[in-house]
Amino acid sequence: MEKNKTPPKRIGWVIILGIVVVALVGHFLFKGGHAQSDDQSAVPRDSDTLRIGMDKGILSFDPQNNGSYGTPLMNIFDTLVRIDKDGHFQPHLAERFRQIDPITWEFSLHHGIRFHNGDELTANDVKFTLDRVVSDKSLIENPRFASIKAVKVLDKYDFQIVTRYPDPVLLNRLVRMGGSILPEQYFKARGVDYFTQHPVGSGPYEVVKYELDHRLVLKRFDGYFKGKVSDWKNAVLTVLPDAATRVNELLTGGMDLVTAVPPSDWNRINSQAGLKIVDGDSTQVMLLIANCNRGFPTSDPRVRQAIEHAIDSRLIVKKLFNGLGTPTQTHITPGTLGFEKSLYNTSAYDPEKARALLKEAGYSDGHPLKLTLQIPEGRYQRDSELGQLIAAMLAGVGIQVEMELLESSKYVQVRNSNKNKDLMLAGYGNSMFDPFLPLNALNSKVYFQRIGYRNEKVDSLLDQAMQTTDQEQRARMYEEVQQILVTDLPYIYLYNERYFTGINSKRVSFVPPVTQDILVEDIKKK
Repeated sequence: MEKNKTPPKRIGWVIILGIVVVALVGHFLFKGGHAQSDDQSAVPRDSDTLRIGMDKGILSFDPQNNGSYGTPLMNIFDTLVRIDKDGHFQPHLAERFRQIDPITWEFSLHHGIRFHNGDELTANDVKFTLDRVVSDKSLIENPRFASIKAVKVLDKYDFQIVTRYPDPVLLNRLVRMGGSILPEQYFKARGVDYFTQHPVGSGPYEVVKYELDHRLVLKRFDGYFKGKVSDWKNAVLTVLPDAATRVNELLTGGMDLVTAVPPSDWNRINSQAGLKIVDGDSTQVMLLIANCNRGFPTSDPRVRQAIEHAIDSRLIVKKLFNGLGTPTQTHITPGTLGFEKSLYNTSAYDPEKARALLKEAGYSDGHPLKLTLQIPEGRYQRDSELGQLIAAMLAGVGIQVEMELLESSKYVQVRNSNKNKDLMLAGYGNSMFDPFLPLNALNSKVYFQRIGYRNEKVDSLLDQAMQTTDQEQRARMYEEVQQILVTDLPYIYLYNERYFTGINSKRVSFVPPVTQDILVEDIKKK
């Protein structure tokens, strides 16, 4: 007699209950076809809410201690001037500005600008902001504003910025995140720690909620001085570091826009109705840092030239990015002062010339050149694959390459401590949109220990350019520097990168800005 056997009716209920439980678990864990938390599924899906998936989070809500490039903070904070798509400076918080002598600029603010807490933005707030970034050397943005000597308040809306010397890139500095104007009274009353938890700016959006490295919830600021500049009442920006997760969120309707889509997913997105990849210009140039210090084979300019001739930049762009990118022999990109057109969209690829230069430098089949190539993993688009392709191209002319793969944080540590070896892959943008930022790194007073490069003519031209306010003269100086560098090659330039965003084209239209800032007002509702 089977006394413990479950009656038939109870078996049926147990099975039904099990099915319900499995269904509920599946709904919450795999909604949209991939792992997802309850909190993720809680992102608003109404027509007035824009949903963005970001590849990286926010370092800090202190705009003078952020240092990020392509940040959503510009939705919250505003600067005195902005730069338009043609590279021209336009008044923003400032209604007008003018240079009245080589070291003095005068600005007039719009009247009635309000911070999110209701305080009016005045010249005193500008003075407080710039005095802070100039005086506090612990701030990331401090070195970018060191040329400012004083801010003189003339009245409630008018002020002057006086520099220590003629500074031809003052406006470029003010465009940076570090030039975001802070509310003096609120900041002083609450302190920096409270401010970074409860940020207040004067931008078109204010913060509703922020979960560290997870989600930023914004709502449109009804008191914005320019009125309603955006189609969206709300925006939810979710940090999704994993590219596969971002892509899945776009494919399943969880996100309207996702950043940094890898090439391997482009066809998958473009083949879906209502989804597409949009690509945008950037100032980032991928390059190899060649160690010119004594004791390294790359200290010989013939070796550096051979390396450049061995690398087919056009093939790299075609193979890794479907041709979306531009081979270059300069760091100055179109639209930037001093752009040297003859060095852009060009490649020095010539393997026979590379072999001849190696032979001239004393290397042969019996005595091959051996180099270490340091490559970051997960820092740049397809960086490890790029490293492998470069290593194969160098091997093609007889250079033996040992690849050293570095996790991103380790890579930064090695680079910043000047422990780079023969060659190191790097990607440098130009957030100031002036040749000063990328080229001054090759001034021997700056990164000499890391690069080991010194050319007195280059140093002299870079120093002169930073003391010249005539922009045409500056352009000619930077053009001459580029012509010297194309021979000296302390940096071996590869290509000007583009960046790739996935969008739901039924919901939004988007033209990616060269700044790579994630501005809600740039994303139009359909």
